[in-house]
Amino acid sequence: MAGADTQAGLARRQVLGRIALGAVLPALGGLATPLQAAELDTEGPGERETSAALLRQMFPHGALTPAFYDEMAGRYLEELAARPDALAEHRRGLALLDASYIAPFAQLPAVIQRALVARVDQEPFFTAYLMRGAELVYRDARVWDELGYEGSSVEYGGYLDRGFDDIDWLPGAGEMQ
Repeated sequence: MAGADTQAGLARRQVLGRIALGAVLPALGGLATPLQAAELDTEGPGERETSAALLRQMFPHGALTPAFYDEMAGRYLEELAARPDALAEHRRGLALLDASYIAPFAQLPAVIQRALVARVDQEPFFTAYLMRGAELVYRDARVWDELGYEGSSVEYGGYLDRGFDDIDWLPGAGEMQ
């Protein structure tokens, strides 16, 4: 009986500790003066790291490695290099994420990253990255196995010739009552 009381006490303490942490973290942010995005220089090694961490928050798949997200972020940044206005907007958005007062976005725990993403998910840079990021991630054949996607069927005669014609779970004509 004493063990059950101890476990209940620990559970209550854990819940109260999490509530306290949730109340304190936003207050800590108020102690620092927020930097404007224009004051931050995200150009350099942190830019790719922050882009990769954001991509992982957008498309979280446990089987995908940090190196995969880094590669996809690198591709996106290479594409943006040809479009200075889009690159500047992306950098502005990354600066918003990195201005968290605690640490750079990529070094924060996932739960805090999600909260920061929720604050910028209506920004133009985010929408552009979300759309292009989805294409970069889900067009990569390495992701297909994890999702159970077998690839295109056009070159193999369509889906009916690839095992999708086995609908034996449907009742036949006249069998429905």
